[in-house]
Amino acid sequence: MISRNYIFSIFGFFWFLSCIHGQNKTYRCPPCASDCHDKVYHEPRVCPVCNMELITDPHSEYEGYQKEEVRIFNDSIVLNAAYYSPIHTEELKAALIIVHGSAPSTYEDVSFYTRLGTQLGMAVLAFDKRGVGKSSGTYEYFNVSRSEAWFNVLASDVLACVEWLKSRPELEKAKLGLLGGSQAGWIMPLAASKSNHVDFIIIGEGVSVSAGEEHFFSQLTGDGNENGISIQDAHEKLKNFDGKRGFDPRSILEKLQTNTLWFFGTNDPVIPVDASIDELNHLNKSNFKVVLLPNGDHNFVNTQTNKRYDLISYIKPWLIQIGVLE
Repeated sequence: MISRNYIFSIFGFFWFLSCIHGQNKTYRCPPCASDCHDKVYHEPRVCPVCNMELITDPHSEYEGYQKEEVRIFNDSIVLNAAYYSPIHTEELKAALIIVHGSAPSTYEDVSFYTRLGTQLGMAVLAFDKRGVGKSSGTYEYFNVSRSEAWFNVLASDVLACVEWLKSRPELEKAKLGLLGGSQAGWIMPLAASKSNHVDFIIIGEGVSVSAGEEHFFSQLTGDGNENGISIQDAHEKLKNFDGKRGFDPRSILEKLQTNTLWFFGTNDPVIPVDASIDELNHLNKSNFKVVLLPNGDHNFVNTQTNKRYDLISYIKPWLIQIGVLE
């Protein structure tokens, strides 16, 4: 077995060469159950092992931005974080906190979302998930029976980040938002329900149904592997679900007044899209906007064209509409 240090040294070598020769950025798979995220690629693509979309090399910089490594305290827990702010902007209109999915990810692993924030000209705060990277505490894998307690813990970490951003003088007049995907779709509304300082939420492929329902659905589809049943059949079986629900966001979403943008891919085998949309339609809230990505998967890729959707083209007009950007 090749040692981790050797893999990292090769990773660093290729990054060094790309700097010298002006080559394109390098890419790798984010943390996943297949443990294939150490292999380096030289173009954006889907990982051939786990079929997840590759993320940008963590050494990549965000043009026009400066990075400050910070520590954020949540009682006895210390979150390792990176704060990215525009170099030449005197007044910041908005700031984003990047919220994690279920994977044991660092702030470098969520670079896809961080880059969205920088493309919008916002300040961005990203952190290592609790118990991951240089953050203290204990990481927990997703478990329905533990979801209520664990999601509240994760929401408290997000709120610690909210308070840190509110203390920054350059953000005194800035709108503050949360951005993330998958499991973050539960965590962000939960955190916002406990704070008066969250002005908007952007949810990528998150659900509006319970943890138990989502888990049941993903077990049926196998998250899209060849042994799972079809998305359509899984949705039909989900209608008869009578198992443990665990964390259920319905009551939180019903009361939530925060402007929220939801993205759903119609060919996502990981989450129950139809059930989530039905629930949001039932809530019928004017502060919720739903964007459907035809044939989109869990990584915002059109499965017919194999091209990723340009989320900025949806996000920016919405932010202008709700008064966050001009």
